[in-house]
Amino acid sequence: MNIHAKRIKDLQYMLKQHGLDGLLMGRTLETGFFTGFHLDDCIMLVTRSGAWVFMPKMFVDQFRSKIDFATAVAAEPNAAAWAADKVKELKLKRAAFEPDSETYSRGTAWLKAGILEKGGLTGALRAVKEGEEVKAMRKACRIAAKAFGLVKPHIKTGCTEMSVYRRLEDVMQSMGAKGPSFNMIVGFGPDSAMPHHVTTERRLRNNQAVLLDYGCVYEHYCSDITRTYFHGKAPEEFKRIYAVVAASQKAGVAAVKDGVRTRAVDSVCRDLIADAGYGQYFMHGTGHGVGLEIHEFPRLNTVVEATLRAGMAVTVEPGIYLHGKFGVRIEDTVLVTRAGCEILTR
Repeated sequence: MNIHAKRIKDLQYMLKQHGLDGLLMGRTLETGFFTGFHLDDCIMLVTRSGAWVFMPKMFVDQFRSKIDFATAVAAEPNAAAWAADKVKELKLKRAAFEPDSETYSRGTAWLKAGILEKGGLTGALRAVKEGEEVKAMRKACRIAAKAFGLVKPHIKTGCTEMSVYRRLEDVMQSMGAKGPSFNMIVGFGPDSAMPHHVTTERRLRNNQAVLLDYGCVYEHYCSDITRTYFHGKAPEEFKRIYAVVAASQKAGVAAVKDGVRTRAVDSVCRDLIADAGYGQYFMHGTGHGVGLEIHEFPRLNTVVEATLRAGMAVTVEPGIYLHGKFGVRIEDTVLVTRAGCEILTR
């Protein structure tokens, strides 16, 4: 069976499990996931027994030439309204949409049409990667990992954070990436101590920390990696903190395995940093899922209750941040396996 047709079947099974008659989806990301057709301005409706994609007329022939497991409908000028009308025509009493992935205007219109809100369905399906998804994830991660070795020799005293950002982007694209998977972070010196620093024109000085948090998109799939090092002669404090973060990250990666609770992985990393006396300086979750989006289900933190499953791709990224001085974060994207995990960003 075609992988996209299988995903629709899986979603139809989930609809039955949740007592729903159908699900409306308006993002290109979801319609692409379920059909392989990655074009804007399309609305998809999946019911327990069928699937329709409402689209501009100019897309219909192209869609039908490639896809026979979902029905293309020319829907102009408002595909969302056409989809809502289809819900009414089919007399679907419990049709839903995912509020977190819809625009305010579209969601409001669908609520007025009697369509329910139900989150988490497509995210749960996308969490476990298989087949071509895994190949794309591996490639995206290999490109990002290789880029560090190619860019690092060019990071010299006097260069700007933004110049490194641009070089990273260019190098990854030269290896086949479509572009960066998020607004990448390049932080020199005290900027490295801000977990979500916005890259600036700050120039690198001798004897400063360098933190690179970046990734790329390859065939729609994202990678995420962070590397930290010291430019110049590293002080003992940096060496000590780097060693703690490295040990924490290594322990976290070792804890990743099919069936393990996400909070347990977070605790492994967090407890090691706390035991070293730096608990208050680790101020974010240990990781998150990665796939078609840079942040996906599940989250690895102190709050979310979820279980890792073979095929999930997640990050492990503990860090310690000393405001005004420097920060250290080490991050890898890993693929969960039954026996442990595969580090993709090698």
